[in-house]
Amino acid sequence: YTKDGLERGIEKEEMMEAVHVGAAIKGGATLVHGVQMMNKYNKLSM
Repeated sequence: YTKDGLERGIEKEEMMEAVHVGAAIKGGATLVHGVQMMNKYNKLSM
């Protein structure tokens, strides 16, 4: 990833931004799945 990015002219700041965006998306998706799991649990435990 790093070598390919450097060959394409991508700067370090742009690479770090891509990492941060990926982490934010993954973190958000994890939270959504957690909420869905708890909703399902609540329905099944009634």
